[in-house]
Amino acid sequence: MIVIKAADNDIFDKIDTEYISKQFSGLENTSIAFICGRKGGEEDEWVGGDGVRYIVIHLPYDEVRRLEDVRPMMLAKARERLGLVA
Repeated sequence: MIVIKAADNDIFDKIDTEYISKQFSGLENTSIAFICGRKGGEEDEWVGGDGVRYIVIHLPYDEVRRLEDVRPMMLAKARERLGLVA
């Protein structure tokens, strides 16, 4: 799994892509992009011509700024989008 991020400078370090990547280390052909900025945005998902499933997850900027640890929220959102919620 490939996990990337795009975020405003003031919260960039709070978004731990390595943590998410380790949680789903056995999952192949999937790429998640966490986006977090003041402007917001839309979530998206598609399968590319390369067979990779691409998922865009937007994190709420104000909540990320407020939280000490964003990883539980990131994990919950990733699990939901991957269909791993019981």
